[in-house]
Amino acid sequence: MLQAEKIKELLQTSSPNLEIAIKVIKTSGDLNRNAPLAEIGAKGLFTAELEEELLNNRIDLAVHSLKDLLSTLPDGLLYAGSPLREDARDALISSRWSSVNDVPKGGIIATGSTRRKAQLLELRPDLQICGLRGNIDTRLKKLNEGEWDGIIMAFAALIRIGQESVVSEALDPDQFVPAVGQGAIGLEISANREDVADLLKAIIDTKTTLCCKVERQFLAAVEGGCSTPIGCWARLEDGEFKFTAYAASIDGSKCLRINMSGELNDAVKIATKMSYEFLKQGVKDLIQA
Repeated sequence: MLQAEKIKELLQTSSPNLEIAIKVIKTSGDLNRNAPLAEIGAKGLFTAELEEELLNNRIDLAVHSLKDLLSTLPDGLLYAGSPLREDARDALISSRWSSVNDVPKGGIIATGSTRRKAQLLELRPDLQICGLRGNIDTRLKKLNEGEWDGIIMAFAALIRIGQESVVSEALDPDQFVPAVGQGAIGLEISANREDVADLLKAIIDTKTTLCCKVERQFLAAVEGGCSTPIGCWARLEDGEFKFTAYAASIDGSKCLRINMSGELNDAVKIATKMSYEFLKQGVKDLIQA
């Protein structure tokens, strides 16, 4: 809801006479907050109901956390772009420890992500990793009740609700490579709605959108999904395009982590080269191990 409110505010700033109504749509992921995502099947879990509304012309625009939006969309729909991206990093929240390295042997860290689980176990195979679902308030309440030594979640989610002060450690994205699209809001529209696309141009950040598109391109090429331990992070640093990609076995014992860089104009080529390299090195077998 906060993301939809932000998009409404941006659109009304760029088009003051535009009338906007927000329609709240509960998804399967919203309604099932207890079972692990990997068990209930994460394909379209937070997007399918919104996409049905788009396809049936009941809404003009769907607003998503981009990391939830499938890399291959249903026929007739397209990813229109994103506003400026928030912090893409993962974050540790703990009332006991200031960093992952400080957590004692056998400590319990909660996360709902197979990618984060693999990255934690790669760094700290002595830790116990348990599942994590529910909204942010629920997660923080369980943490404060002393069930875990810490939880890992997206830094951007905490920024959006003004809770970034609870972060104990912002995790190094070279080690904890973010999920595809993490930190970005994804705007999805019907492919034939050029009028909506034109309205969105004023609020879309072109560099953010390019980086997110090549991340999604990589994910689609290696046939990864929301429930697989895959991450990648495209960004501009000092005028240079940099691309980091990661994949691992579920237990983190085996992984691929590769960095590539070049000119911004070559972003698509670099992402294509990265996907070829991952496929050559057996990424499909790796993520199923």
